[in-house]
Amino acid sequence: MDAVIPHRLPQTSDGPADPPRIAVVMVNWNGWQDTLTGYESLAKSTYPAWELIVVENGSTDDSVTRLRGDRPRFHLVESPTNLGFAGACNVAVQAARERGADYVYFLNNDAAAEAGTLDTLAATSKSLDDAAVLGSVIRFSDDRSLQFWGSRQSKDGLPIWTPPSEERFAEAPALIESDFIMGASLFVPMPILDSVGPFDDRFFLNYEETDWCYRARAAGHRCLVVKDALVVHQGGATIGPPQGPMQIYFMRRNVLLLAEKHCTPRQYARLYVRQVLSIFSRLLRSMIGPGNDPRYSRTASWANAVATRDYMFRRFGDCPPIIRARAAKHRASI
Repeated sequence: MDAVIPHRLPQTSDGPADPPRIAVVMVNWNGWQDTLTGYESLAKSTYPAWELIVVENGSTDDSVTRLRGDRPRFHLVESPTNLGFAGACNVAVQAARERGADYVYFLNNDAAAEAGTLDTLAATSKSLDDAAVLGSVIRFSDDRSLQFWGSRQSKDGLPIWTPPSEERFAEAPALIESDFIMGASLFVPMPILDSVGPFDDRFFLNYEETDWCYRARAAGHRCLVVKDALVVHQGGATIGPPQGPMQIYFMRRNVLLLAEKHCTPRQYARLYVRQVLSIFSRLLRSMIGPGNDPRYSRTASWANAVATRDYMFRRFGDCPPIIRARAAKHRASI
């Protein structure tokens, strides 16, 4: 099950106190190239006490073979099945706990942290008495435009990402309040993970970190984006493009689960009715002709309907196989 590397998280003994130990967590699903590239980027980190924990999440390619082997600061945990991002992260947290980590840093395998990001996040957490959930600024890898630097809850109780305005970002404080931290770059002290509990694996992927952060905030922990910490992110390497069938399925199903858990009854009812009505409006528009808007293609409208149906029948976890088949076909056509 476990490809165990014969060392634990790095420890130093030069100074009066060893630096806190950071377990960086990556989930791999058919993306070993991205994972190894991410590992190589971590090797440039100036922080002395980190280790990468990779959960090989039931890949169907040759990821297991590619990722096995003795690499410094690299610990591989193999799952025979796809646990989703949520389930794989729960497995990784347990491994990090057993290996003596003080912090867990969830980092997408198609993301790269700048050399000083771990130092900045660890120092910021310590300055806040390890009482907050932290994230970095995230920029797209292709053009370095802003992807995520904060979010707020709307009147419907759901997250609205802060618009990618460079002017507004330049004026933002060093610590930016947010209603959640994006899971592509999520830094959490181990005691907070212990108290808040695991990710809800019903989400499988998408909104699992939002749900977890809402629970952390309900327990009294702030969610803060650290302006001086930076990660660049490819995005969509595993789940596909924003209007692809798999992305639509998980987003539309899971937003209802998120609302069920965290919204008021009125907010939840409004969202539920709106989503059910959208099935008919999207299908109608797809039959009339979506034009150039991919949201109203027949594939997108169908994925929306399947997602809503599965939520109604309490079918959580992974998506139906036909969604993955349609997603593969969609990606091949792009």
